[in-house]
Amino acid sequence: MTDTLKSRLEIIDADCESAMRIELDELYDNAYYDGTKFHLPSPQAAEAIWLNLIARKEREFIQELTPALKSQPTILSKNDASTIEDMVNTLFADDRYLERMRDFYQEVTRKALIYESSFDMDAKRLELLDSTYRMGAANALRKARRNVLAELEPYTQLDAPEDTGFFSQWRHYSNLSPLRSITTVVLLSLTSYLIAAIITSETFQGLLERFGWSAGTGL
Repeated sequence: MTDTLKSRLEIIDADCESAMRIELDELYDNAYYDGTKFHLPSPQAAEAIWLNLIARKEREFIQELTPALKSQPTILSKNDASTIEDMVNTLFADDRYLERMRDFYQEVTRKALIYESSFDMDAKRLELLDSTYRMGAANALRKARRNVLAELEPYTQLDAPEDTGFFSQWRHYSNLSPLRSITTVVLLSLTSYLIAAIITSETFQGLLERFGWSAGTGL
């Protein structure tokens, strides 16, 4: 299951990157030279493309993980959970995204130099745009990692020995969906009422008296 899930996440990641690349190429195509000046593509538009990329990956990773985890008959092993967590952290690693604004300006500069031999970026403006993008991207990545990994929590016991006992199985099934959680609580409540009814019944009281026990005395 883990290998299949890793492959699916890698495919989603690649598809999202390809779609982003198409959008970015279209943005580059919006740059033009009017005969006297080279007009840059919008850095804010580029930033929006990358932030949307992170959000899309977050959404599609969760859509892939949720049904796959729910189909598991037991909780994930510590090793499987760690493998998936490492994969998510790798795909949302800061170093895959934070340099993209600078890469964008390097590409823009390369295109501009075709028309203007002395083209030069405003260093202060570039620094401001880069800092703003880095802050937004870092926050988006942190949120994406947190939300995707939260999908694993009901199916893992990373700090406890692996077991398939009653309580671990009960935790797994009660966390599968809100409906199952409600069903579990209802069944436990009904069980408590049934036990109480049996204890207070005349038949049970008579059975206790046969053995010389008296209800409520502890004797």
